[in-house]
Amino acid sequence: MQGTDFEDDIVEKTKIFSIKTQVGKEQNAADLINSRADKSKIKIPSILVTPELRGYIFLEGYDKERIKEMIKTVSYSRNMLEGNIPVEQIEHFLVPASAVAKIAEGDVVEMIAGPFRGETAKVTHIDDAKEEITVELFESVVPIPITVRGEQVRVVKKKEEKKDKEE
Repeated sequence: MQGTDFEDDIVEKTKIFSIKTQVGKEQNAADLINSRADKSKIKIPSILVTPELRGYIFLEGYDKERIKEMIKTVSYSRNMLEGNIPVEQIEHFLVPASAVAKIAEGDVVEMIAGPFRGETAKVTHIDDAKEEITVELFESVVPIPITVRGEQVRVVKKKEEKKDKEE
């Protein structure tokens, strides 16, 4: 029971800081910060690098001033932004995005992997649970439905819903 209280105290003391980095070098900066923190005996429980937010990384730590001093010596890192970031503001970066979230039925997609790479097709069905889509190839003589993973396609043209609404 006492161990749980101790762990709760540690969780409450950590803060999330935003570090400005050189654009495109976020992962390198995070790796350098991590190794420098190990050498300096600065406790950094986690570092978040997200592809959606270029030029910034998020760092969870205890001592703002020690981290700020350490970051000055790390390549690719520029400075620490003032203020702490609430976890609620970065939660959406922590949940992985679905591969089929931005695909709708009727969209025209290009196959970017697998045996049909380079072919264009129309989406006929989406299975969100399995993250798979069913498509019909345009160039095929007989329209055979093919089921592929959502990562294997790239949307070329969205379904034209806007024209239907205007008419």
